[in-house]
Amino acid sequence: MSDFSRLQSNWRRYAAPIIERVLAEHAGRPEPELRQALRDAYPFGPKENHPYKIWLDEINVQLGKKPRRVVTARGGMKVQIEPDPRQESMFAADSVDPK
Repeated sequence: MSDFSRLQSNWRRYAAPIIERVLAEHAGRPEPELRQALRDAYPFGPKENHPYKIWLDEINVQLGKKPRRVVTARGGMKVQIEPDPRQESMFAADSVDPK
């Protein structure tokens, strides 16, 4: 088990593969149909409180609407945000004018 999966929420570890499967099965379909499939796949009982918030957050992460938060244990608990891949073009070596 990796350090990341050990520090990750149990709710998120359980929800992530379910959301990934639903997104793969409904790829290319209209968003309302995708949202309904995600609602139907919710595995934690009533849609309330912490598990539901984790479920919604993981959906947004997997849809690319929110960056994934990575928690490391080095030197205590520290939160790092993975960089947005769209920013790579801003900092690419070929985009800098070497003067």
